[in-house]
Amino acid sequence: MTTSSRTASPGWLLEAICHAAHDNGSAWHAQLELLCSVGFFDPSRDVWVVRIGALNAGALTALNTLYEAASRYRTQISLAPVAARSGWQGPTFEDGELAQFAAAATDQGRRLGQLPAA
Repeated sequence: MTTSSRTASPGWLLEAICHAAHDNGSAWHAQLELLCSVGFFDPSRDVWVVRIGALNAGALTALNTLYEAASRYRTQISLAPVAARSGWQGPTFEDGELAQFAAAATDQGRRLGQLPAA
């Protein structure tokens, strides 16, 4: 893989943003327990976040847990590729379709010939 300003990122992650469905009682707590088993709460965005850097058994477990939360509790979940931050300790998608899709997504809105900001 050739390194350029576009590929200088340490890699790509699949990030799931989860908006917990508000409910009273035990369903609310069960939903939160489910989400915290695979992700973390980001108070600045008021969402649960799950980051996946490889398609392995852990990733499949996380995706199945997200599916269960959406199915059982109506949790709203959106998926997007994001560049891994420099402090990320887990695996990343370095090459392949997800990395190409993420690189293309970062190009959206940039005029032809305009250089990447990073």
